[in-house]
Amino acid sequence: MIRIDTLVLAGSSPASLGVTLDVLSAANALSGKRLFDHRVLSPGAPSVALRNGLSMAAEPLAKARARELVVLPGLGAATPGQIADRLAEPDAQLASAWLHKAWGQGASLAASCSSVFLLAQAGLLDGRRCTSTWWLVPTLKSLAPLADTTLDAMVTEDERIWTAGASLAHIDLMLALVARFASPGLAAEVARYLVIEPRASQARFVAPAFLAAQDPLAHRVELLVRERLADVPSLEEIADQLAVSPRTLTRRVSAATGLTPMRLVQKIRLDSALHALQTSRAPIDQVARDVGFEDGSALYRLVLRHTGKPPSAFR
Repeated sequence: MIRIDTLVLAGSSPASLGVTLDVLSAANALSGKRLFDHRVLSPGAPSVALRNGLSMAAEPLAKARARELVVLPGLGAATPGQIADRLAEPDAQLASAWLHKAWGQGASLAASCSSVFLLAQAGLLDGRRCTSTWWLVPTLKSLAPLADTTLDAMVTEDERIWTAGASLAHIDLMLALVARFASPGLAAEVARYLVIEPRASQARFVAPAFLAAQDPLAHRVELLVRERLADVPSLEEIADQLAVSPRTLTRRVSAATGLTPMRLVQKIRLDSALHALQTSRAPIDQVARDVGFEDGSALYRLVLRHTGKPPSAFR
């Protein structure tokens, strides 16, 4: 039997909590036995208030020793300011300390969306690969500068630390946990039972314009790249045109988007290519040339690498 804790703070996402319970329940039903034993913990026990007026019975966090796997649903914070305010609350401080201790005792920790920031606050992401909600990745980089933060991955795992992307990426996280702690075959059965299509990447959901808009200079870079998409200037040429040094350009773009300037160019190309594939009948080779590739094979590889699907799947 795999013993699991779900750590729930006030204001957490009821959708993520529901996904946790549904996936574990389905896994137990399909395996024909109580494979996963589950309890809910909270600093606010015996009942924790969730978003949208819902609540959940819970056991006291302070009195609990962590089980072998601890799952954290999203905190319900969607902006850098909300993240900072939420992490400063006493229950978040208590949760971070408890998670640090749980990790030291050998527990695996799994968080999605904004709850990944609790792992960062606990000092558990340093040197480890991780992700979060794509538009919060730059904020995560600033809070955990020593972490190997990725914008594209839907789910990451590194030394008993699991992280996942935006709110509904919690589905992908739970399937990955079933695959690891039970079996890949059972995870596939659960996905079919719940009519879930596992997703390998957040890349096709990332909006480069949204990220770049966080900084006026990054926004100008994004507009310039879109104007010259078929023939994007070099970093030095872009910096010269915008009257800044390449170093300043790289620093500002990275801080705003979590990407190097050339990675931002790649994101813009992917974004533009997917839009063209979905909204036009242009041949793939033509779409490739329009976004700066010599032929369709390079575009094919880019789309497949970042979305897990071939370009034809988006037509």
